[in-house]
Amino acid sequence: MTLLNHKSSFKVMRGKSAVAESALSLYTYKGIGIDGTTTTGSLSAKSRTEARFVLERNGVSNISVANSKRWYDMEFGRPVSLEVLLQVTRQLASFSEAGIPVAKGISILSETTENKRMAEILEEILMDVEGGAQLSDAVKQYPNVFPRYYSAILNSAERSGNLTEALSTLNSYLERDLRSKRAVRSAMVYPAVLIALTLLAVVVLSVFVLPRFQVFFDSLSVKLPLTTRMLLAITHFVQNWWWAFVVVGILAGIGLFFMRRAPKGRLKLDQIMLKLPVAGSLIELVALERFCRVLSTLVRTQVSLPDALELAGSSTGNRVFEDAISQARMRVIQGEGLAAPLERANIFPAAAVQIFRIGEESGQLGSQLSQAASFYSDELDHRLKNFTALLEPATLIVIGGGVGFVAIALVSAMYGIYSGVRG
Repeated sequence: MTLLNHKSSFKVMRGKSAVAESALSLYTYKGIGIDGTTTTGSLSAKSRTEARFVLERNGVSNISVANSKRWYDMEFGRPVSLEVLLQVTRQLASFSEAGIPVAKGISILSETTENKRMAEILEEILMDVEGGAQLSDAVKQYPNVFPRYYSAILNSAERSGNLTEALSTLNSYLERDLRSKRAVRSAMVYPAVLIALTLLAVVVLSVFVLPRFQVFFDSLSVKLPLTTRMLLAITHFVQNWWWAFVVVGILAGIGLFFMRRAPKGRLKLDQIMLKLPVAGSLIELVALERFCRVLSTLVRTQVSLPDALELAGSSTGNRVFEDAISQARMRVIQGEGLAAPLERANIFPAAAVQIFRIGEESGQLGSQLSQAASFYSDELDHRLKNFTALLEPATLIVIGGGVGFVAIALVSAMYGIYSGVRG
């Protein structure tokens, strides 16, 4: 059968009047039309459930609906902070433990949360859940708010029926991530302030003070020391080409933004991140911990190993790990076991591969993965503490070098002038 693409657009009507376009969300869809061919397009509706209803009413079947953003709705950065997401997850876990249905809990949170964007997202999720959608599918539509492992763990809970444990697990994940980010952030505040003040002092000296002294230097016909000439050359370069730095910075930011959105570009960036001297090992530990933790949860809830690998791979947040685990998953499907394909992926340390092999051979894969996740979590906390402890002295050394260079340049100039006048 030949597959054709038909672009169409529907507007949802309520009663006798249409809902204002600005009050609706934009969705893209793909399905099978009345004539049996593939039809794709976009439509505006209040929720995915409503969009699906409109499409079915127009004869479209096998429908796949996803959120779409207009160009002026494009979001930069994280629209909802990790603190807000942790608060919502913690309250959902409490509601679930108290026996409150998930739809009711989401409804309460959408009315009580102080974050406007989170309230809007919860309202949309509530409409999807009440319309029959799975909670994991609903949150998956907001990748900028809910991490990839969030929907994966919820998906495993929906298969096993243990939503309370899944939400508690997510709560612990988010707490750990938030604790790590706060540790790095607090460790960088003091160095950032020092760097800002140092740059301000260097700019004032280089741009406003030294150029005035240069006229005086030239009038004495004194040859300035090398350090002073270097500082003056840098000052002149910055004064003449400051706009180029601004343009390059803006273009680099735009390039990184679009590169991150492209699959090949994201893969390249993730490869570079893993090769960074200190941060690369931290990123690797985060990916390993998430993979082991999510895979452990999925295995213990009786999710099939290929499906568990797919979900656990998507939770790592790193395209290098995702692609390698996806290839290993294909070998698992072909009957090669688990440890051997993961070892051939060349991304897991020898200790992790040994844990996979022991768990596979003993039939205790879930518990072994849980122990590995705990080990990598402790190792990550340890390395983060070391990183933050080394960050401050390293910053002081860099700042001291910059200030020392400027000081030497100024003192050398004064000494050169004194020597020239005395001579």
